[in-house]
Amino acid sequence: MVIRRWQIIFFSCIFFVLLNKKEVFEEKIVFKPVSIKKVAITFDDGPHPYFTENIVKIISEYNIKATFFVVGKQVEKYPQLMKLLAENDNCKIGNHTFTHRNLTKLSKQEIFTELKNTQDVISSICGEKNVIPYFRPPGGHYNYTVLNIAEQLGLKIVLWSIFTNDHNEKITEEEILSRIKMSLSSDKEIILLHSGSKTTLNCLPKIIGMLKEKNYKFVTVDEILNETYIVN
Repeated sequence: MVIRRWQIIFFSCIFFVLLNKKEVFEEKIVFKPVSIKKVAITFDDGPHPYFTENIVKIISEYNIKATFFVVGKQVEKYPQLMKLLAENDNCKIGNHTFTHRNLTKLSKQEIFTELKNTQDVISSICGEKNVIPYFRPPGGHYNYTVLNIAEQLGLKIVLWSIFTNDHNEKITEEEILSRIKMSLSSDKEIILLHSGSKTTLNCLPKIIGMLKEKNYKFVTVDEILNETYIVN
């Protein structure tokens, strides 16, 4: 078989085109990072006997993380519950004032005392174990005075992105689940729950299950705020 010159040129051109085409295809392959959806479940107003213990039991069973914003006077009453939170690596502890008063209605000295005394009593029991430098003002009430005093104490404010209204004694489990489901709109969410609610406690496994089905990774508040500072 005689291979003519034009055949060599023709097949060389075909090979060159195919080679370049492969390179073009390879250049178009772009690997985009997968966005990880994160959710921080938070519990206010504790610690509470029975409730706090069982919340910790549930989150340990499911191996998820949660953040507890505790009230100073409750901490004084139930130091053993605080030790339980401090010793569990799935838990983080934040400041929720000492007497759960509206900080915007208080004097500068009163605001300072509410935050400082809570930090002191937490530290006296837990040391620095699982304690984060964040506080949540009762009712979400704050102003520049509150923020300035908190800053002096090395505290940052954190509110929430999803309000469940679970402190309402008449709310049902279905209503809590619906509020959370309808409010999910971001790949980073902070859910407000209350540790002294029987409905919330009973509903917690369902909340966890729903969020897992939606592919949320459970983190603590500080893990979210280290990426995006959220104040709503």
